[in-house]
Amino acid sequence: MRYNLNKLTDIFGIDLRTLALFRILLASTILLDLLTRSYDLTAHYTDFGVLPRNVLIDYLSPSTVSLHLINGTMPFQAALFLLAGIIAIFLLIGWHTKIMVVLSWLLMLSLQNRNVLILSGEDNLMLLMTFWAMFLPLGAKYSLDNALNRNSDNISNRFLSFATAAILIQGMSMYFFSALLKTDARWVPDGTAVYFALQLDYLATPFAMWFRQFEALLTPLTYYVWGLELIGPILIFSPIFQRKLRMLFLLAFVTMHIGFFLFLEIGLFPLISIVMNLLFLPSWVWERLALYLKSKQQRPLTIWYDQDCGFCLKMVRFLRVFLMLDHADIKPAQIQDDTRQLMAIHNSWIVQIDGKYSLKWNAMADLVSQSPLFRLFLKPMRLSFIHKIGDRGYDWVADHRSTLSKVSNRWFPFHNRSITPTKTSQALAVIFLGFVTVQNISTLPNAGLSLPQEFKSVRQSLGLYQNWTMFAPYPELDSPWPIITGELKDGSLVDVYNKTLEPPVFIKPDVVSKVYTSGRWRKYLSNMEDRSYEDGPYLMSLNYGRYLCRIWNESAEEQRQLKTFKIYFNVERTQPPGMPKLLDRRQVWEHFCF
Repeated sequence: MRYNLNKLTDIFGIDLRTLALFRILLASTILLDLLTRSYDLTAHYTDFGVLPRNVLIDYLSPSTVSLHLINGTMPFQAALFLLAGIIAIFLLIGWHTKIMVVLSWLLMLSLQNRNVLILSGEDNLMLLMTFWAMFLPLGAKYSLDNALNRNSDNISNRFLSFATAAILIQGMSMYFFSALLKTDARWVPDGTAVYFALQLDYLATPFAMWFRQFEALLTPLTYYVWGLELIGPILIFSPIFQRKLRMLFLLAFVTMHIGFFLFLEIGLFPLISIVMNLLFLPSWVWERLALYLKSKQQRPLTIWYDQDCGFCLKMVRFLRVFLMLDHADIKPAQIQDDTRQLMAIHNSWIVQIDGKYSLKWNAMADLVSQSPLFRLFLKPMRLSFIHKIGDRGYDWVADHRSTLSKVSNRWFPFHNRSITPTKTSQALAVIFLGFVTVQNISTLPNAGLSLPQEFKSVRQSLGLYQNWTMFAPYPELDSPWPIITGELKDGSLVDVYNKTLEPPVFIKPDVVSKVYTSGRWRKYLSNMEDRSYEDGPYLMSLNYGRYLCRIWNESAEEQRQLKTFKIYFNVERTQPPGMPKLLDRRQVWEHFCF
């Protein structure tokens, strides 16, 4: 029975140290996502931008929820961005981790619902990873929660629950169902899908433009990507040759996404995909890493603190966790004569390495010298002026220990928490895993499964959307880039897209992907070009046109205001290998500002 449980843990469990790494990387990715979005905060998230709230309503289902819809001003949106960033930082350091991951998910869902026209696969995957993270003990290791948990030393690193199985299966479902949806002959048997993908100049990086000359490599790469997505999600859970196969496919998926990053401008999708794949990092990797570090640099280390100062104990526990000094002993200085006297004379904590004592800032530097991750900061810490600042900072802390202890008791109390999942969370994990699996099956062309409206409403409310059509059933064939020629009130012709007072150039740029200022704008404008083929009102073009009028004219002199403009797209269509691309220039909109 125990053998079977251990085997299940190897296959469907996640090491707590892996979950800590996932927490740190997920929070960092959330911060990076917020940062990149913030450059277009006004354009994408306010009523002044391309999608005012009264227009957005037409794109949302009744079950959609978004705090960002409460107010359409820039200060309000900026405040929500700032709040999300602060919560992500708390998630990063692992303070009230469970609460912070729930709040991060809520704000991420709200933010994504505020502008659905700029979303892509990266947003879907990031939201799903954050959703499943709510059911996992992300703060059990390398966190403030861990440092304050009196039971932390008694918790096994190997962790198994229905939620660990669910998030791993969710991650691999992305590849497996994507492979099943790649039904076009360009994948198999022709093997030309990678060729077509790298010909998409509006996505292709300069490296991709150079690499695609090696056409003989593109067919085997096509078969490799398709085969990896189809077989990898199965064999990564194999109970046979489990260690070797798991590491093999983990490395294969990670390197595939590194390739995507090098070849294609697809935003944060490669990064969040790598973060997801690292959940498969097994316990034995951490054990080997710990043995390696121990053989390289670990020396006997004791941290002595004032037992009458609750704040002091918490600080040394924080340092032991974040400097990754698991081997360090923490003892009250009062239990030993020499340390008690040193503390009384110097009013200082004490760090003992190989029997040698150090005090104040020197003690901090000595601790950092033993950290496998932060020792690179040791030289700056030894600089004389840094040393003086450090000692003064320590003296201030020592003089205010009583006040700091009261604050820490309020905001950082000790606790005795177990990571054993509740029956409710286990049941919910099973229910939601079934929910997303049914949804994935429904996306298959021959499944014959139709989802009821109530099902779709729940999906929309929780952000559990599943439809992994990455280059499926085949890569796009058309590569668009915008050109917007405008006329001012004084009759001057201008380049509205690039905001210059010269007429635009219709010649193809050297690197088309650089025409787009961000991945979000690329998604928005390519969506606009796609929808221009449809019958009916061109709402995207209309509201984009109104936005262009507003941003040009808000600060322009009377005669230099934008009067009218036309939106063109140059669209290149990729032909089979050996044939030149076809270029079509399309006017998708004409707008009058007055």
